[in-house]
Amino acid sequence: MTDGPKRKPTSFDVARLAGVSRSAVSRAYTPGAHIAEATRQKVHAAATELGYRVNSLARGLQGQHSGIVGLVASRLDTPLRSRQVRLLGQSLIREGFRPMLLTAEKPDEVGGLIDGLLGYSVAGMIVTSDTPPSALIEDCGRLGLPVVLINRAGKTSWGDRIVADSETSGKLVFDMLRSSGAANLACLAPRVETFSVAGRIHAFMGRAEAAGVPCRMLLADDPAYGSARAALKAQSAALEGVDGLFCATDLMAMGALDALRFDLGCAVPDEIQLVGFDDIEQAGWAAYDLSTVHQDLEEQAALAMRLLKERAADIDMAPRTVTQTLVPVYRGTTRHDR
Repeated sequence: MTDGPKRKPTSFDVARLAGVSRSAVSRAYTPGAHIAEATRQKVHAAATELGYRVNSLARGLQGQHSGIVGLVASRLDTPLRSRQVRLLGQSLIREGFRPMLLTAEKPDEVGGLIDGLLGYSVAGMIVTSDTPPSALIEDCGRLGLPVVLINRAGKTSWGDRIVADSETSGKLVFDMLRSSGAANLACLAPRVETFSVAGRIHAFMGRAEAAGVPCRMLLADDPAYGSARAALKAQSAALEGVDGLFCATDLMAMGALDALRFDLGCAVPDEIQLVGFDDIEQAGWAAYDLSTVHQDLEEQAALAMRLLKERAADIDMAPRTVTQTLVPVYRGTTRHDR
């Protein structure tokens, strides 16, 4: 005869074994609660011995929310997004939240994901993927739910934003290429533009037009390495006379760089100079040594936490936009002074 299923240990069991009150157990698992360190250690030791786990959802539902923060993202297969999500998740955990990652593969999936999140009594939401439907963000405002939008369009009266200024970024790349001696420019962009990519591309093209510098637009099917490499190889005739190329992201720039060097036999930076955007880890690898524009993802995560917590403390504040500083990074794909 086998024993029946074991009863899960409760907080009362932990309190009894640790020799403390039930409220002390609760305080031991509440971020910021006042409790002596010795008592906290006794509670945690008893919980470990019993195999006790906090029911975070039940604890949250007794109050205002579950402690869950929804993290909506896409393209986790890219170095930038995977690092961004990792840093945001780590920051949420440090602040005592429980990140719930929801991935959208297509722009029209974002609305459904956010709508589903609202059924979990979430404490807040961080959106890094595509621009969410305005009606849903307005619903979050009516619920008083903190929302942080990272490099997303601000089309509603609710939601705090963190943005890398598109106008500044496009001009910055233009100045990098021009100061390195490029006189005839081209830009490689994905056919389907996101908010942040579209902004920097249009600003770059606009800056070239205003300065009277020739600039051609080249398109790739998507912002992936392989698509960028294939697009540049297929449109090689359009590179005739071009000596400076801006790629919308570092990943596209890597595909373009390999196309130039290995498929088209172009010397970089002697014949054509190249600048990417994002400063992902791989941009600094010796094989690429890519000149690019740095946006600080660690600062971004810290800003997201600050905006989230401040909004939770005061839902009546006006929506805020924080603009991140962008920094040019000169490496081996431009002929700058070294």
